Formats: sequence, C-alpha cells, structure tokens
Amino acid sequence: MLQRLFPLAHTVSRQMFWLQSLLVVLLLSAMAFLHYYNDGRTWLLADESRRHAREQQQLGDTVSRLGDLHNRLILLVEEQEAEQLSPSDIVRRKLSLQQALNQLTQDTLALGEQTRQSPALAKLVREIQADLMRYHTQASNLLQLLPSETEAAEEQALIISRQVTQDMEKLRKLARQQREKSIRHFEADLQETLHTGHQLQNILLGLLLAALALIGWRMHRIGRQLQQTEALLVALGHGDTSVVPPQGDALFQPIFKALRRFRELLISQQALLASSEAQQHKLESMVDERTAHLQQANRQLEDEIRQRQQAEKRRRLYEMVFEHTEDAVIITTPDTHIVAANPSYQMMTGMTLDELCGKRPPIARSGHHDRQFYQQLWTQLSSAGRWRGEIVNRHTDGSLVHALLTINAATEPDGSVTHYVGILSDITQLKLAENQLRRLAYYDPLTALPNRVLLKDRLTHEIDIAREEKRSFATMLLDLDRFKYVNDTLGHKAGDELLMDVAERLRGTVRLEDTVARLSGDEFCIILRDCTPSQVARTADAIVTVLNLPFRLEARDAEVGASIGIAMFPGDGENSENLMKNADAAMYQAKALGRNRYCFFEPAIEARLRGEMELFSQLRHAIEEQQFVLHYQPIIPLGDGLGSYGEALLRWPGGGSQASPGVFIPFAEQHGLIEGIGDFVLEAACRFVATSVEQGQPQSISINLSARQLAMSDLPERLAQAVSQHGIPASAIELELTESSLIQNLEAISVTLTRLRQAGFRIAIDDFGAGYSSLNYLVELPVDKVKIDQRFIWSLFNSPRNQAVVKAILSLARTIGIQTVAEGVETAEQLAFLQAHGCHYVQGYYLARPMSQQDFLTFQQLGPANVTPAG
Repeated sequence: MLQRLFPLAHTVSRQMFWLQSLLVVLLLSAMAFLHYYNDGRTWLLADESRRHAREQQQLGDTVSRLGDLHNRLILLVEEQEAEQLSPSDIVRRKLSLQQALNQLTQDTLALGEQTRQSPALAKLVREIQADLMRYHTQASNLLQLLPSETEAAEEQALIISRQVTQDMEKLRKLARQQREKSIRHFEADLQETLHTGHQLQNILLGLLLAALALIGWRMHRIGRQLQQTEALLVALGHGDTSVVPPQGDALFQPIFKALRRFRELLISQQALLASSEAQQHKLESMVDERTAHLQQANRQLEDEIRQRQQAEKRRRLYEMVFEHTEDAVIITTPDTHIVAANPSYQMMTGMTLDELCGKRPPIARSGHHDRQFYQQLWTQLSSAGRWRGEIVNRHTDGSLVHALLTINAATEPDGSVTHYVGILSDITQLKLAENQLRRLAYYDPLTALPNRVLLKDRLTHEIDIAREEKRSFATMLLDLDRFKYVNDTLGHKAGDELLMDVAERLRGTVRLEDTVARLSGDEFCIILRDCTPSQVARTADAIVTVLNLPFRLEARDAEVGASIGIAMFPGDGENSENLMKNADAAMYQAKALGRNRYCFFEPAIEARLRGEMELFSQLRHAIEEQQFVLHYQPIIPLGDGLGSYGEALLRWPGGGSQASPGVFIPFAEQHGLIEGIGDFVLEAACRFVATSVEQGQPQSISINLSARQLAMSDLPERLAQAVSQHGIPASAIELELTESSLIQNLEAISVTLTRLRQAGFRIAIDDFGAGYSSLNYLVELPVDKVKIDQRFIWSLFNSPRNQAVVKAILSLARTIGIQTVAEGVETAEQLAFLQAHGCHYVQGYYLARPMSQQDFLTFQQLGPANVTPAG
C-alpha cells in the first residue's frame, strides 16, 4: 500500500508545481506587458517633446537672426550717413547683408511644415512669411539706395524698422502659441497613457484574482483529501480497523483502495497474532530460564577477564613509569646488589644495565661521603624503612652528579625485606644555580671582591673573634679621589677596568687573612685582622702609595688617588655599625684635608660631622619653609649715562651661628642644596623687580649663579620662564658667575651663556682676577661685565703691584668693550683711584651697605648724586 502512496504524492506535488508555475507566468506576463506599454508611450511622448523643442529653437533662431540682420542694416545706414565707411567697405557689407537676407528668407519658407496640424498656427506662419518677403524686398531696395541716396535710405530704414518690430512680435506670438500647443498636446497624451494603463491594470488584476481563486479551490480540495488520508493512516497505525476509507475523487481513489486492502490485511494479521501468543509465552519462559544461567556464567567470565586486564594494565603502567620517568630508579636486593635500573639511572651513572646488574651502586666512588654518612644511612633505613638525603655520584666520565636520593624498603606481609627501591632526582643544575646565586648575593660581579652583605657578615664574625680573644683589628674605608673624572673623560668601560685594577692592587697590598670588599662605585672597605695602629698606618701608607701609581688602561693611562678613613676595634666602636660610621667620618676628614691621604678616627671628627648633619637638616628645612630673605646692596655708576642697580644678597635670619652666607652657601654647594637656594633667589629677585615696576620705580638686579646651576642644561629655559611668569624683561636680571664655576667645562658653559645672552640676560664675572685663566674667560665667554675681586681693592695702596693689576684690568676691559665693577670699596682714596682710571661702577660699605627691599627703593630714589658715604 505504501508503494501506492508514493506515486500519489508525486502526482499531487506535480499538480501543485504546475499551478504555482502558471501563477508565476501570469504575473511575469502582466509585468512585462505593462513595462513595454509604458516604455512605448514614454518614447512617443519624449519624441513629441523633442520635436516641439526643435520647433521652439527654430522660431527663436529666426527671431534672433531677424533682429541681428535689422541691426546690421540700420548700423550700415548710420555709418554711411556719418561718412565713416569707405566705398569698398560699403560694397563688402552690402554683399554680406544681401546673403544673410536671402538665407533668412529661405529658412522662413520652411516654417510651414511644422504647423500643418494647427490651422491657426498655419495662418500666422503664412502672415509672417508674407511680411518677411516684403522685408526682403524693402531691404534689397535699401541696399540699392546706398551709398548715393542716403536720405531715401534713412526713410526706407525707418519703414523697415516698424515692419521688423511687427514681424518680431508675430514671431514671438507664434512661439508662445506653439509652446502652449505643445504643453496641451503633452498633457493630453500623458492623461491618455495613464488612463490606458489603469484599464490594463484592472484587466490584469481581474485575471490574476480569477487564477488565484481557481488555484485556491484546487489546493483546498487536495488538502481536504490529504487530511482524510492522514486520519486513516493514524487510525490504522494504532490498529483501529473499524474505520472505512471513503470513495474519494479520481486523484485519491488509488490510495483509498490501498488503505482498504491494508485494513483487511491488518484484520487477518490480528487474528493470526492472537493464535500465536500462547506459544510465544511458553517459548519466552524457556528462553528466560536459559538466559539467566548464561548471564551468571558470563558475569563470572567477565570478572576474571577484567581482573587480568587490570593487572596487565598496572604492569604496563609500572613498566612505562619505570622506563620513562625523569628520576633515576634502581631496585636492589637486601644486600644492595642492583637487580634493575631504569634508563635515567643509566644516564646518570654512564653505565649500561649489564654493567650495573649484580653490582653495588657506585655512590662510594665520588669520595664525598665518609663512613659515618653510610652508617647513619643504614641505621635510619633499618629502623624506619626509609631514608632521604642528598648524595654525590660520580659519572664514568669523572664528573660529579648531585642527586636527591629516597630509599624505601619493600617488605613481605611478615615484615621481611625483599628489595630496596631507590629514587634519585638530579639536582646538579640546581646546585650550580645555588652557588651562582650565592656568589651574586655575596660577591661583587665586576671585581669578584666580597660585597656589602658578605662584608657585614665577616665584620660581625671578626668582632666576635676579637672580643673573645681580646685583640684589636682595623676597619678601613677607601674612596678613589678622581674616579669620576676618569669615568666622564674615558667612559664607563675604562672606569670598570680601573676598578678591577684597584681591586688587584688592594689584594696584593694586604695579607691573605685580611678582607678586601667593594661597597659601591669607587668605595672599598678593608678589614685588617689582629693589628696595631702602627701596622695599620704602614698598610694605609702602602695603599696610598700603590694607588698613586699610574693605571695603564686600554684608552690611555690614568692617575687617581685614594682617601682612607680608619676605625679601630674596640676603641672606635664595638659593633659593625659604629665601626663603619666612624671609618666613614675619618674618610671624609681625609678628603677635607686635601685627599690622597689616610686619617684615623677621632672624637672631634664625629662632633664635626654631627654639626654638619645638623646644619644640613636645618638648611634643608629652611629651603622647604622659605626662611631666607634677600637684601640688596647698591652698585653706583661713576660715569655719565650709566644707571644704578643692586646686587641681591642672601640672608638666613633663623640660621643662628650658621647664618653667615660664607658658611652656609659653600656648605649648600658641597651637599647638593644650592639648587633650591638658587631657585629661591631667582624667584624673590624677579618678584622684587615686578613690584618695583608696579610702583613706578623699575629696578635691575644682579644675582649669583652657582656652579651646579650653571651645569644644568635647561638653565636658560628655567630663567626665561621665571621672568616671563612675573612679566619682566630678561635684561632686568644680571647673572654673576664666579671663576670657580667656569673651570669645569668652558666649552659647554660658553654655549649656555650664549643662550642666556640671546634670551636677553646680562652676564658678569664675579671675583675677577683671582683665577689663573681670567683673561681667557674674557676671550672665550660672552661677558657684559667683570667685577674686580675685592681683595685687590682692599690692598690697593699696600702694593704698587695691586694698583698695576687693577689698572690693567680696567684698561683691558675698556679696550674690548666690557664694563667693570669694583667690589669692596671702603675708603674715599679707593673711590678716587677707581674713578680716575675709568671704572664704570663701584660697590662697597663706603657707599652703601646691603639693605632691605624698601630701604633699597628709598636709596634709589635719592639718586647717586645725593648719596653720602655710609658710616
């Protein structure tokens, strides 16, 4: 029956396919017809529109040509009357006008073709043609009158002008009527096209609705028959034979017949099934009984097979682990003869399995374990059945192999030992890494000397021994004096080479039992064991001597010195911290005394360092809290056209005994605090100049720059930013540089000073004449002013040489165009001498002492002419 269902389904599907295809064809045909119909009408309308456009263009051209021809004719008459043309020009232009007139007449005759469908337009065209023919005749006559009969030509031109005006109006009327006719014709054609399209759409829509209704009726009938078939199949599938298939239509008749035969077959099968159920029950009971016996036997067999498989899997797993584990594994008899060894153990010892089996493990060949080690191993293994520890094996190539060994005893249920199993983990690389880390942790990588950590450990150990044995030893701190110069000039590679040579010389100078360590950079420490101060002095003197010898480096030879500080145990400290601190204090004392020497620690050194630490703390606090003030000392001009200004001088009101600038300013330079002080001076001076400008009394101020400030690469930018923030010109600030700050790097300083001059600042050299290269500064540096050192002014009349030096400075400065300032003027004689020899400015207590900001402004208001010497 099912075989009959498939042809039926195929037939139904085919009918549905053809119905859908018919609907698609109808839709496509309707769309194509409407498309082509609309395209045809659109083409016709476009063609009609183009034709009307051409007619409009032709009429426009006719009007334009008529107007142009008339203008040319009138112009010819006017120029002839004005006698502006020669006879040949008149003939030539008459010939050109006659040709244009003939061509216009011919084109006008063609206008009748375009108006054949409109009688009104045709009549208007005929009138225009008649007028143009008359215009042709009159214009020809006019041309004949020229050039002889000018007055008749003018009258004829006037008549022609009136006629041309009428003709052009008729042409414009014709163009308007033609355009209106074209628009009406286009609208009528468009309306007709839309009406026809709507009619066609209605017809096609009716046809489509009829087709859809027919297809829907057919699909509904097929669907109803399919629902009946589905209901019959479901009922028969559930064994319901009471349903009877209907007759159906011709399409579904074969399937309903097949369902009726299937129903009859199902009834017969149900009867046959009922007769065989009893026999089936009997067979099932016999099968169940036999199956129970077979299942029990099968379970027993499966259990046995599973146990054997698991045992085999465990054996293969143990073999795989034994063969492939990275740890070395050996198995020995109770008397320690090897019976098995995995490949890792063979690789660890360099021996094959045949060479190992039957022999004892080669642990004893390394020579690293004594008899006591083996005794402890066997004692623990016998008592606990397990031992774990580190051993050293020796490979057949002679190398040592460090391993972590674990030995376990394999026993029977009664406790007797059958085998020993040893597992060894190779830790050779780990040991090497530990040794390397230990070396990195306790030794300097460059010089291989003990570092600070190991030094502290040895120093503590040495203190314990010395305290126990009631003896003394020395702690020496050593710092290279010119190492930074070598690094800066020759490079860090040369510096490293120098440090290694220093380490070798120190090791060669002290004893083997002494300790030489490198703390950091160019700082070393030496522990001299069991020695007296005299012995320490001899050793320190030898170290100073040997380090004064030249060092032959790869780049070039270099010379350095060493400053050494010595602290003795127990007199200078009983712990490592005090010994190191006091040795460091003694080393700084050696540097303060001129370097390249050694000093023993003394209590006075500690007191001085304590005072320096206190001053450092107070000075840093003063910088943070802005506890400084500026006083200003006037600088008085001696010549006409020069304005007075002042030098900013720093004061520390809360400094106590350390308040003198000669004390705390050099200290700040030495200990890295001068930059903060310099920033304060710059800010305060700029603020004072800005305040003086606001009060209508603008001032110029001179401030001092330290060597550290001058070495800053961004100094010009910082100074320019400071004056910009306060809105003052850079020329209001003069920068004073001491000669000691210029000897570091003259080329780099020259570049910095040039940038400052370009920014607008004025440059002055302070304490001029005290240095060995003063004249070189005047040549090499962009300087505006020099301030003669006050020591020359104080002793001006004590020695003719001093007067000669001052005269030479004033003469040289005047020759090269640099202004001069004399500092320290304290007598009228000094002032008279300086004024007589052309000094530009003077400064000193004779004229004015440093004063507060307000007093300085009052002093400046009085002017130099009203100034009386200060008392």
